[in-house]
Amino acid sequence: MTDLLVFGGYLVIVLLIGKFTGQKIHSAEDYHLCGRDLGRLPAALSQAATEFSGSGLIGGAGLAYSVGIAAIWWNWSAAPVYIVVGFTVVYLLRKLKVGTTPGFLGKCYGAPVQRLSALLQAIGLIIFTGVQIKVSMITLSALFGMDPIIAAFLVSSVFIAYTMMGGLWAVVWTDVLQYSILMGGVLLAAGLSWFHVGGVSGLTGNLPESYFDITSVGAMGLLSYFLLVMHSYSTDQMALQRGLAAKDPKVARFAFVYTGLNYIVFGACVAFIGMSAAVLLPGLESQDEALPGLVNEVFPAGLRGLMLTAILAVTMSTASSALAATSAMLVQDLYEPLTNRKHEKTESTVVRDSRLATLLAGASALMMAVTFPGVVDMVFFGVAVANAPVFIPLLLGLYGKRINRKSVLWAVIATAIFDFCSHIFWYQKVSGIVGEVHYYILGPLLGLAIMLLATLIWPHKQ
Repeated sequence: MTDLLVFGGYLVIVLLIGKFTGQKIHSAEDYHLCGRDLGRLPAALSQAATEFSGSGLIGGAGLAYSVGIAAIWWNWSAAPVYIVVGFTVVYLLRKLKVGTTPGFLGKCYGAPVQRLSALLQAIGLIIFTGVQIKVSMITLSALFGMDPIIAAFLVSSVFIAYTMMGGLWAVVWTDVLQYSILMGGVLLAAGLSWFHVGGVSGLTGNLPESYFDITSVGAMGLLSYFLLVMHSYSTDQMALQRGLAAKDPKVARFAFVYTGLNYIVFGACVAFIGMSAAVLLPGLESQDEALPGLVNEVFPAGLRGLMLTAILAVTMSTASSALAATSAMLVQDLYEPLTNRKHEKTESTVVRDSRLATLLAGASALMMAVTFPGVVDMVFFGVAVANAPVFIPLLLGLYGKRINRKSVLWAVIATAIFDFCSHIFWYQKVSGIVGEVHYYILGPLLGLAIMLLATLIWPHKQ
């Protein structure tokens, strides 16, 4: 009962944050970009809370439960990428005062590329929101025996509600709260795991030697982790939105560098927690149950509620951020241009449309969560169809390379189709290079080849 009261109190607090931040919403820029007035500390803490995500926590611990210390790369691969993106992509986009990444692509390559990239990203973010809902289902079911469908509806209704009320302002300030709860819970879980398992010696004495091979995921597996976060963090509206909302480019850069450095501590703790679960709870049916199962094993009543809240805080933080980003693209890059409402819109109608888009995206993610398979698989699939296809076009647009504009649309389409088919039919399913080399490499290279060939043949369409 104490654990549920702690969790219930948290839900009330985040809803109140949504209500009060809703009073700050007077324009579309307020709703989507905090009026471009986001300061250094809230930007950094919100960025970190958003990006750690349920896949980083539940997925990372589950991988460590399954393969050992090599799973640390699931989170550590993000650290250098975040720092590099902070000094390059997000810094430049903030200087250009970009509203959405599809909007920037539209300026570079035309409206069809803008609309297609917005649609792909919206699909990817809805999938990623579904990941967070699935993590919540797993957690509430494992800790309290709650029906997974009821758990999904409960958590979804809360983060959809406060995001609809306060937009990105609500997301940022709930993130600040959620970051504090998350990091406190993760550090506490690592400490209790250390005590119950007997430290490093307890791990080495009870786990196979293969669990301590940091290279066991293989070169292709490690490269796929790096490419996943590179494609995602340099193109994804959710990842870049804090930077675009920052007061200035320096604040945007600081938020990304802080998150990158914080990933080192977070990743180490999550890997240790997952390996401890492998010692204390061998034979779980699903690796995604490792962290919730460990919480049941080592946390006393009361503190169990804190860790439950920490897990759900990170999932709700990421889910609400994904909804805020999705609504921005659905309204600014798709709905308004396609309906020719540019000269009829008012700030109030745009905010209304944005709230409706938030509700639509949240409902779609909920349906995705109850039908799609495992957490890690969902993340790879979402990035494959949403982010990898626009990775190279975005870099070419930022750094001024002259490319046939019309070819970019076909390159994005070809990359998305190839990545989709490879994920479903080819990668690790057939022999040869197509089955062995990750589609995060082959797909963007296919798109680049199309753009370069078209530019050589029809250079006048640059």
